[in-house]
Amino acid sequence: MVFSLSWPFGAAAQARRQVRDRAESLYRSAVDQARQPKFYRDLGILDTPEGRFEMVALHVWLLLHRLKTVPEAADLSQALHDMMMLDMDVSLRELGISDVVIGKRVKAVAKNFYGRLQAYDTGLADPAAFAVALRRNAYGPRAEAPTEAAVTALIGYCQTQVAALAAQDAAALLGGRCAFAPIHE
Repeated sequence: MVFSLSWPFGAAAQARRQVRDRAESLYRSAVDQARQPKFYRDLGILDTPEGRFEMVALHVWLLLHRLKTVPEAADLSQALHDMMMLDMDVSLRELGISDVVIGKRVKAVAKNFYGRLQAYDTGLADPAAFAVALRRNAYGPRAEAPTEAAVTALIGYCQTQVAALAAQDAAALLGGRCAFAPIHE
């Protein structure tokens, strides 16, 4: 009889792969939604690496916010976060950030992302706080401030997405399937 060295760990490794695959599917959905031209064309988000990061972070937050309500989703939530950080690592490398500082940059991205999660969660109950958080993060520091209408529209969009994701079946989300509500053109 031949024994595999991975035999005692095979089921656990397969389960981790399945969670990672589901997280990757959710992450792709977030990235696809974040790439919608309306954010950049009509809502004043800068079409830069920073602006695109902010939209991905916003959509991953929306998914993580929903997954917090699903008791069995802890591993999937962590895998989704890890998937985003891995993507940020790859993106920073593609932008030419050296290996020497990449770890510090990804650590800073993760820390800043946690701050966004808290600010956006708070903002759901307080639109004024949400506007401040979006102005600080999604719009970032720049010469031209976003219009009040753009910020209000982005808050409304987020509220619509929270409701749309809340209405989705938890089993589908755990299976790596979600559908963001369409962004109205």
